[in-house]
Amino acid sequence: MSIFDEKLQKKLDSINREFEDRGFYLYEDIKELFEIREDIREKVLNIKYKKITFFNDEELNSVGFTLDDVQVEFIVTTGEDEEGAWYEATVEIINF
Repeated sequence: MSIFDEKLQKKLDSINREFEDRGFYLYEDIKELFEIREDIREKVLNIKYKKITFFNDEELNSVGFTLDDVQVEFIVTTGEDEEGAWYEATVEIINF
């Protein structure tokens, strides 16, 4: 059984769109976060979407969102090798 019911899938898609609008393509990383961190998943499910605050930091090459008492930030490292372009996203979670 998948943890991604219709409500969570909609929130995942909406968060992903916000990130894409800022130039970050992190769908699988966001999905993985929700799979691994039940606490973050539950907070996202239980907050109204309009209460989620989105941000990006060009200096850190990061994007994230703030819920009531937690901030989730994806810091993205990019590069290129013989196989082509790549990226690595590291997530930082700060509880207030």
